[in-house]
Amino acid sequence: MSGNLRNPNESVQSRRDMLIIASALFAGGVAPIGLSHATEMSAQTLSVDHTRNLFRVRVEIDAKGNVNVPKNPLVSRKSDRTLPLTSSAVFDYEERFRRPNDAVANSVVTASERHFHEAESQSEVNRSPLAAKLRPEVPMAIVRRDTLPEITYSPDDYFTHEELDLLRMPVSSIAADSLLPSDPVVKGDQYVVEAESMRSLLNLSAVDQSDVKGEVVAMSPTEARLQLRGNIDGSVDGVPTTIRIVGKMTFDRTAGVTTWLAIAVHETREISKAEPGFDIATTIKMVRKPLDKPIAMNSQPTAIEIESPIPAERLYVQLRSGSIGFSSLMDRRWRMMSDKPGLVMMRMIDNDQSIAQCDFRQLSRLDENKPWTIEQFQREIRKTLGEQWREFVSATERESEMGLRVMSLHARGAVEEVPIEWVIQHYSDDSGQRVLATFTMEANAAKTFGGSDVQLSSTMNWIEVSPTAVPTSPGLATGNEDAVERVGRSEVQSASDRK
Repeated sequence: MSGNLRNPNESVQSRRDMLIIASALFAGGVAPIGLSHATEMSAQTLSVDHTRNLFRVRVEIDAKGNVNVPKNPLVSRKSDRTLPLTSSAVFDYEERFRRPNDAVANSVVTASERHFHEAESQSEVNRSPLAAKLRPEVPMAIVRRDTLPEITYSPDDYFTHEELDLLRMPVSSIAADSLLPSDPVVKGDQYVVEAESMRSLLNLSAVDQSDVKGEVVAMSPTEARLQLRGNIDGSVDGVPTTIRIVGKMTFDRTAGVTTWLAIAVHETREISKAEPGFDIATTIKMVRKPLDKPIAMNSQPTAIEIESPIPAERLYVQLRSGSIGFSSLMDRRWRMMSDKPGLVMMRMIDNDQSIAQCDFRQLSRLDENKPWTIEQFQREIRKTLGEQWREFVSATERESEMGLRVMSLHARGAVEEVPIEWVIQHYSDDSGQRVLATFTMEANAAKTFGGSDVQLSSTMNWIEVSPTAVPTSPGLATGNEDAVERVGRSEVQSASDRK
């Protein structure tokens, strides 16, 4: 792919928005790239003080653009609707860098602790307001950067997907100092910003091409001011994205840290199976202040086994349906795609590949004295699957950790000659309240699916019904049939990639 993001198909309005943002950032006489080499000072190294590991960070973000929504992302990435979006977000947090125990001071930061004083956003999509805010009971977050995109989790609780999406900022404060030149420089010097530094800053899975350059626009004994400009082609979790940036930053030579960073980012990301695509211009302003001691964060670092993988139990996410009234803890590859009456569905996405789908249906209450039996359940599902059914692999019933009675059927069959597996679960309590959950996957996805059905049945819990429940990912959920009806129809196999 080309590193130049300005292509013939790019809209005039998009270019104009980017120019306006860039002009605002560079207002105040910041010199453009291309200044000649200056000679009033000898070349100086911008030395980062790697012993500083504690910071107060404030990030303000404003975005404007379009969200591209497909008719069915599992069939085609082609946009079916374009929805206007505006958004603003504010983050205020303390951050403590963490490195492996035997690492030297200037080694790569592989983790950080963040204590959020504020984290919230206000957005409008197609004139519909949306708000997100981090719950005050979960102010602490651990950020792991063993691989990118970085992984964020709570050390003692569980975030919702909405909170994880909120905390997924477009730039990482951990990477701010990596944008500096490594060689001695003077005012006017240009340098190449390494692709890995841009991957780290923008939290990308991969960078295929980058031509980002930096320039020293001012230098004094106490500070250096720099500007950045360039294009990046990369991907996030397997989804291609193209980015162009202009920005400027201030490096405090006395403190040895980057204290200010402002970037205008124009990103065009393709549609994925979990999220819409977008074409958005964003301005990001970041202020960093080194601290001598924590303010609200614990004085002692949180116990983290940095050299070990993240404990699997810390990577669960809270999923809930307000329209039916349940919550659960699931592998974060599961996302609630729709939550509205008649269409409650979550989908498992792994590296932009759809692994499985789970449809939920609230059933009518049963008489307390006439509970369903496992034999009745099998007959009903066998009838519903019809000619698609081949065999029942297992049939179990138990009482869950949450006190619900759970009947589970594992069935095999085929749809259009494609081997399919279903796990159908019937949940009920002593009052007669019932919910049906139907997992569907292609047979070759069973290994990746793992024990998702067991995880759901272990953590399923009733919550208060919310009459205002709306689709979590508008446009990415398809179909409007009830789960018990859809289980026997080919449409339910949309959870599989059959291209």
